[in-house]
Amino acid sequence: MEQAMSDHLSGLSAIEKASETTSRVKEALLAIDASWAKSNSINNYKEIKKLSRTHQNFVATKDLVEQFMHLNAQVAKIQKLLSRDAADPAGPADSLLFIHYHIQNLETLRNTTLAKSKKSPPDILDTLHKYFRQVDELIFQFETYLWEICKNTITLVKNGNTAAILRVIKIIETEEKADELASIAEASAPAELLEAARTIKSYRIRFFDVLRDAINTHVNQIYELQKIDFSELPVAIENVIDDLKSVRDELSPRFPKKLNIFQFFVLEYHRSIYDMVNNIISAHLEPGAILMLLKLVRDYYAHMRDRLGVDEDYLEPRLLDDKENTLILTYIQLVREKLGEWLNTLLNNETTDFLQRSRAPDSDAAGKYLLSGSVIVFQMFNQQIDVVAQSNRGSLVFDVIHECCAALDEYQNAWGRILENEYQKFCEKSPDSAEGLPDYVVALANDCLKCTEFTEIMIARIEAIMDDQFKNEAVSLMRNSLDGFMRIVKRSYQILIDITLNDALPALVKFYCPEWYDMELMRLVIGTFEDYCTDFQERMQDYIFTKYVNELQDRFIVLYLESLRNKFQKFKLPLAIDKMRVDLETAVDFFRRYKAEKRVKASFDVMDKVIRFIESNGALLFLDFYTLWRNYPDIPLSFVKELLQKRDDLDKTRVRELMEEIEMKVAEEKEQNAGLAATATVFAKFTAR
Repeated sequence: MEQAMSDHLSGLSAIEKASETTSRVKEALLAIDASWAKSNSINNYKEIKKLSRTHQNFVATKDLVEQFMHLNAQVAKIQKLLSRDAADPAGPADSLLFIHYHIQNLETLRNTTLAKSKKSPPDILDTLHKYFRQVDELIFQFETYLWEICKNTITLVKNGNTAAILRVIKIIETEEKADELASIAEASAPAELLEAARTIKSYRIRFFDVLRDAINTHVNQIYELQKIDFSELPVAIENVIDDLKSVRDELSPRFPKKLNIFQFFVLEYHRSIYDMVNNIISAHLEPGAILMLLKLVRDYYAHMRDRLGVDEDYLEPRLLDDKENTLILTYIQLVREKLGEWLNTLLNNETTDFLQRSRAPDSDAAGKYLLSGSVIVFQMFNQQIDVVAQSNRGSLVFDVIHECCAALDEYQNAWGRILENEYQKFCEKSPDSAEGLPDYVVALANDCLKCTEFTEIMIARIEAIMDDQFKNEAVSLMRNSLDGFMRIVKRSYQILIDITLNDALPALVKFYCPEWYDMELMRLVIGTFEDYCTDFQERMQDYIFTKYVNELQDRFIVLYLESLRNKFQKFKLPLAIDKMRVDLETAVDFFRRYKAEKRVKASFDVMDKVIRFIESNGALLFLDFYTLWRNYPDIPLSFVKELLQKRDDLDKTRVRELMEEIEMKVAEEKEQNAGLAATATVFAKFTAR
């Protein structure tokens, strides 16, 4: 708009000058007419006038002949200077004004000569046109060089050759004045002299057209560059801002204000960049490119404002046409698709090894089994967060984290299904189940534990980069993902405990049966535990192994207690008691290799008290029961009855009497402690019968 207003004002100024010039010409003509009227009274005026004209024609002819004689030499001289300067269009153009001055004179000579010769025969006119062709070619070469200088305006400014551009502007102003005079002459000259009129060149318009084309060419080069490497686009736009700053600081102060050169460059570059951005978003964009583009647009407006003082409202049309939200949704969709593709590929590779188990799992430097999934998964997620964190958009960071967590949920669910299916095949002894499941379950557990470590790192990172508005919810999502990995870890070591106990179960079900008295069944059980624990301690992460041992001990104690209810049992006292104590000591000795002795003995205290109760006699029997019951108040009385019935030294009557006393005492205690909450003990896990 400012440029258009400037053009209008220039036009009005030209019209006003033309009007003034016309008035002066009119006054001059009236004065000449008055002088001519007076001259008619002079004696011999006609002869004097004729003689004067003859002299003028002679002088003009002499000048014309001399100019013709020097024309070739002058053209050659100008041609040499022009060729030298044109060889370096980004150079200082020292001879530009000199060249233009002489070319303008040659052009005037050509126009005047052709105008005066218009009534000459055709062969003479043809000869003149051929003779002046070298002038025409020189003018063409000069204008080509002139516009080439204009194309290199930014380069000239950056190289410190601003003077070259100022010389161009001086030429444009000179040509503009010549255009104005030519326009006036064309409007006032007689028809027979119109052929001698100068051609209107409109250098100012052509100057801005050349600049516009140069800007569009530059931006098109940027567009083609980003097709090869999109990461070069922000650098290129940053260079554009630097160029505009050079125009503002170095060129604009030396330019005529009416040309508004800085505003022209800003608006033309903006319009061209606007078209480029539209072309970019019309094509398929990778997720990283979308984020880079969003950041680029935001930085572009910030640089325009902060570095150039150009307000965002001045830059119309708006880049992206307010399509930021659409691009963000597109980005989220692409992230979702990419994560899905990556995880599917990863799962296919990882699960193939897990299902086929044709070799042992890979190991880390410490010899722990591992899968490569955790590292790859979180590399992908960190790459996404790295990219989106630079956008400075809290909502976008949150959306990406949400998609990452959704992908993690799918990843965890897939592994959960695979784990359960393979364990079911293992239990059913399916022919489709390959050997080595425990090793791969260990590898999966280790991998998921590592995932929890990576998740903790991501949580710390999120807390550092995100705004409070989204931080808590994002951290909550990541915590849920962490819990999901821990569920797989827990389920993995539980399956390994199931496998371990299932291998020991054939010996456990024979405890206290006739075979038990003849065999070292507890040593068979502990030997099974030793085999598994030795392997797992070497291959399993310490945290998981600790969990495995703790839960193995707890579940073994329950099975150990339940083995007292095996069928076909009979406690042959005192032989059974001695063997029970040896078995108990064997179990305690094994678990205290991996746990503190005090804690192990506390865990097996229930078995110790049960053995004491089994061996009790007379009055001590009731006291030992009471000691057992006070520590384990949820012990089923049916289980107590079974223990008494299996003793070979008690008949049914005595068992009934003892149970009546026990039941009465328990009822009294419960009545007295009716207001107290019952404490759950190991018997809470006891199988009801």
